[in-house]
Amino acid sequence: MTRAYQCANVPGPHLGKVATSASVASAIKRAERPVLIVGSDLRHLDWAINLAKERNIPIVATAHVAGAMREKGVRPDREMGAIEITNLLKSPEWGGVRGEGQHDLAIFTDVLYYLEAQMLSALKHFAPHIKTISLTRGHQPNADQSLPNLSEKKMDEFLAGVMETLAEA
Repeated sequence: MTRAYQCANVPGPHLGKVATSASVASAIKRAERPVLIVGSDLRHLDWAINLAKERNIPIVATAHVAGAMREKGVRPDREMGAIEITNLLKSPEWGGVRGEGQHDLAIFTDVLYYLEAQMLSALKHFAPHIKTISLTRGHQPNADQSLPNLSEKKMDEFLAGVMETLAEA
């Protein structure tokens, strides 16, 4: 069992699973309408852009991420605050980023740990219709799947493993 990256993050009795590259890839393949939420940390922006392009996943750029994406020649599907996207994901009636219906999987990457912890807590308690994956270095026990606490090198290896597994299908 992995502990939360921040010891004060006490999630209650329902804990998410520690993800593997294969389990993350499987969840992405099964999802009908996934969404990728990219936070301000920007350590894995290139990986996130590649995932979104290869799997046709809409990207929500939070904070200043949209500017960094435009510098790479990519336009995010939506630009909005982290709290705003969390509130929209909680509503089963929301039409989704592209207006195709509510999302069934939210993938978080490069979101600041403490902010993502609160976003995932809100979704865990108020959005039972959506599964969550945290692809941030520190373990997020409120996500349905989250990475173990990894070094930056291990994080890069994990994300490469996700892309390799997705490419195998």
